[in-house]
Amino acid sequence: MQKIPTRKYQVVEEAEIDLVLKSRDSREFYEQYLKVFPDTKKGLDSISKIWKRRSEFAKKRPLILPQAEGGSPNAHEIQALITEQTKIMTDIAALTKENLEISRQILQALAHQNRIMSGHNEDTAKEPVHQAHTSKPAAQKKAPEKQTPILVGS
Repeated sequence: MQKIPTRKYQVVEEAEIDLVLKSRDSREFYEQYLKVFPDTKKGLDSISKIWKRRSEFAKKRPLILPQAEGGSPNAHEIQALITEQTKIMTDIAALTKENLEISRQILQALAHQNRIMSGHNEDTAKEPVHQAHTSKPAAQKKAPEKQTPILVGS
């Protein structure tokens, strides 16, 4: 017996696809569908099947969102906020650089004061302040324990 080919999906009109893509949820779609197509003979199951195919329709025809004009107030507000943010970030960077330079000067003054307090002369070879001595103390060898003779009781 030969199978009769059946249609997997029902035919969906362009207006229905537009309505699906514009709706945010299934309830809104169903209400809008009944308003736009009041004389439809499709039941709730058929309408819900259209909604379930929403991702398929979106892939085939992406919804074109209205683009904001270049001179709209929102674009100007965003541009002003970005300009203000850039100014603030520049100020923060300048203050950070200044703070870093002051910290370097303080460290140099402390290193100089430590050399004076410890009695090192300026003529001796200077070691950079940021390099620490990493020499390890010499490992001490443990002396082997002296074996004592075992005395068996008296």
